[in-house]
Amino acid sequence: MLSFQPVTLDTDAPDQEAVLVFRNGNLLAVLTRLSAIHGDLKGKWFLEAAFGEVPVVQPPVFESTEHFEEWVSRAS
Repeated sequence: MLSFQPVTLDTDAPDQEAVLVFRNGNLLAVLTRLSAIHGDLKGKWFLEAAFGEVPVVQPPVFESTEHFEEWVSRAS
Protein backbone atom coordinates (compact mmCIF):
# COMPACT_ATOMS: atom_id res chain seq x y z
CA MET A 1 0.00 0.00 0.00
CA LEU A 2 1.24 3.45 -0.88
CA SER A 3 0.90 6.64 1.12
CA PHE A 4 1.10 10.17 -0.23
CA GLN A 5 2.45 13.28 1.52
CA PRO A 6 1.68 16.63 -0.12
CA VAL A 7 4.68 18.98 -0.41
CA THR A 8 5.56 22.22 -2.13
CA LEU A 9 8.65 22.27 -4.32
CA ASP A 10 11.09 25.14 -3.81
CA THR A 11 11.39 26.21 -7.44
CA ASP A 12 10.87 29.30 -9.55
CA ALA A 13 8.79 27.23 -11.99
CA PRO A 14 5.00 27.22 -11.70
CA ASP A 15 5.04 23.45 -11.06
CA GLN A 16 5.32 23.58 -7.27
CA GLU A 17 2.57 21.22 -6.07
CA ALA A 18 3.95 17.75 -5.46
CA VAL A 19 3.56 14.58 -3.43
CA LEU A 20 6.09 12.28 -1.87
CA VAL A 21 5.05 8.66 -2.38
CA PHE A 22 5.97 6.15 0.32
CA ARG A 23 5.74 2.36 0.30
CA ASN A 24 6.13 0.70 3.70
CA GLY A 25 7.59 3.94 5.08
CA ASN A 26 10.26 4.19 2.37
CA LEU A 27 10.34 6.98 -0.21
CA LEU A 28 9.35 5.46 -3.54
CA ALA A 29 8.74 8.48 -5.79
CA VAL A 30 8.18 12.20 -6.17
CA LEU A 31 5.22 13.26 -8.32
CA THR A 32 4.71 16.85 -9.48
CA ARG A 33 1.35 18.26 -10.61
CA LEU A 34 1.82 19.94 -13.97
CA SER A 35 0.74 23.57 -14.38
CA ALA A 36 -0.90 25.40 -17.28
CA ILE A 37 2.47 25.91 -19.00
CA HIS A 38 2.18 22.24 -20.03
CA GLY A 39 -1.00 22.80 -22.07
CA ASP A 40 -3.22 19.71 -22.21
CA LEU A 41 -1.18 18.03 -19.48
CA LYS A 42 -2.26 20.62 -16.89
CA GLY A 43 -3.35 18.96 -13.66
CA LYS A 44 -1.70 15.61 -14.42
CA TRP A 45 1.10 14.14 -12.35
CA PHE A 46 4.67 13.83 -13.65
CA LEU A 47 7.09 11.31 -12.20
CA GLU A 48 10.02 13.53 -11.13
CA ALA A 49 12.01 10.87 -9.33
CA ALA A 50 11.67 7.17 -8.65
CA PHE A 51 13.53 4.93 -6.23
CA GLY A 52 13.72 1.20 -5.64
CA GLU A 53 12.03 -1.06 -8.13
CA VAL A 54 10.05 1.54 -10.09
CA PRO A 55 10.84 0.87 -13.76
CA VAL A 56 11.36 4.14 -15.58
CA VAL A 57 12.36 4.21 -19.21
CA GLN A 58 10.67 7.49 -20.00
CA PRO A 59 9.02 9.28 -17.08
CA PRO A 60 5.28 8.83 -17.53
CA VAL A 61 2.49 11.28 -16.79
CA PHE A 62 -0.49 10.10 -14.76
CA GLU A 63 -4.10 11.30 -14.70
CA SER A 64 -4.17 10.97 -10.90
CA THR A 65 -2.21 9.60 -7.97
CA GLU A 66 -4.54 6.58 -8.12
CA HIS A 67 -3.36 5.89 -11.67
CA PHE A 68 0.25 6.05 -10.43
CA GLU A 69 -0.61 3.57 -7.67
CA GLU A 70 -2.13 1.17 -10.23
CA TRP A 71 0.94 1.53 -12.46
CA VAL A 72 3.31 0.74 -9.58
CA SER A 73 1.28 -2.31 -8.54
CA ARG A 74 1.44 -3.69 -12.10
CA ALA A 75 5.19 -3.00 -12.34
CA SER A 76 6.06 -4.67 -9.03
